Amino acid sequence: MIPNIGELALLFSKFDIQQQRKNKWKQRRYEALDYYKGMTKDYVHDYFSDSTLSKVPLGNVNITKRVIDRVSLVYMTPPTRTYSNEETPEYFLEKDLKLQRLERMTNLLDGVLLKPCWRIKEDGTGCIEYDIIMDYEPLFDTDPLKPYAIVYPIAQKASVLDSSPEQFVYWDAENTFVFDSLGKKYTSDDNPDMVNPYGVLPFVECFRDGKPETDYLDTNASTDLIQTNLAINVAETNKNANIMFQSFGYLFVNGAGIDKDTMEIGQDKINYLGVDGSISIVSPPNAVPALDESIQSSYKMLAQNYHLPTSFVEGSTAASGVALKLRNMELTDDRKSDVTRWKEVEHKLFDLERVIIAVEDGKDAGDLEDVDFSESIEVLNDKEQREKWEWELAHGLIDKADILMQKNPDLDREEALDILFEKQDTEMELEEEETEEPQETAGSALLQALAKPVE
Repeated sequence: MIPNIGELALLFSKFDIQQQRKNKWKQRRYEALDYYKGMTKDYVHDYFSDSTLSKVPLGNVNITKRVIDRVSLVYMTPPTRTYSNEETPEYFLEKDLKLQRLERMTNLLDGVLLKPCWRIKEDGTGCIEYDIIMDYEPLFDTDPLKPYAIVYPIAQKASVLDSSPEQFVYWDAENTFVFDSLGKKYTSDDNPDMVNPYGVLPFVECFRDGKPETDYLDTNASTDLIQTNLAINVAETNKNANIMFQSFGYLFVNGAGIDKDTMEIGQDKINYLGVDGSISIVSPPNAVPALDESIQSSYKMLAQNYHLPTSFVEGSTAASGVALKLRNMELTDDRKSDVTRWKEVEHKLFDLERVIIAVEDGKDAGDLEDVDFSESIEVLNDKEQREKWEWELAHGLIDKADILMQKNPDLDREEALDILFEKQDTEMELEEEETEEPQETAGSALLQALAKPVE
């Protein structure tokens, strides 16, 4: 049975205390997203007057994004998925790219929904795209850990002049429809009865530390990271204020009968100050070293909390890849546990993808037999990385196309080979111009070797 607007309003306000907790939960998430985007001016503004900020550059160190992106290592290298139906991956559009962002948003917000959506491409074929839903309202009945419905707002208005009411999407296991803040429901031609065709909530829940054990809202949207980021931004703004107002001395004069309006200041100017007159310069204390020490302390605390080398959050580089490996041992251990959790997400996602493909396209997607994530993420300096590639090339473990794909994960093998072909053609043309002799044989052999897949 489809709930009416009155019932929906009751659901939203049924338990006032719970709604207040939801509001705080959502507010923390909004703040976390602001910090990840570097939109921190309003938060720092609370600590300074308008007159100060009009003269002093605002401190805005986006350490939140640096840390979140750094600790999100599972999808740094896309996994290898094995399907019983080899045609199934053709349905998935930009899956790895979206899952990489999903991992980052999950680590930031501690709870995110992934919604696979059936969409029609320009060529008329169907595919599955992926919406990451960060702003949503879970509705509960008796189980505080299992929402029976999800409500989330539709995309933001295109113009501030748009006075139309805000619209929301409602999903439960049986129904789905769009409604607005004024109580109006909207139907579509392809679903006039507002029926959920999938029979399940079409969302995959993703949690940073696994699903909460006592309360769905018992999540932490990177509060420690955000508070530290705020402290660093406030300290940086204070440092800018000290540099602006206290990095130079203040000239003053004393004495009876001194006319300040007639005084002239300059290396070639002489003023008679009278018998009792004097002129001095006062230099304020330098607070910058203390502020720098406070900022460094915040960096170190943050690095310890997230198992990162201090050199990373400070923006410096380590002396060697070996040193980085030692410092990243805890981070590597974290990744191993993350892989286990994301394998579970992968299988839940495929169960939902299989339902969508069956309903929308009438096809059997088969099974997801295996998801193989890379065993580890090596942290090497440039010299060590070059030596590693040279050794693997010499022993036939990789080819140059593999190197290009490692340097640019957005490239597939065909695109990498195209780049190598173009580069090879350019080199051959230059050699022919110099020697006026064709180099076709050597070039062809090289291209054939590059095109050969690594076994």
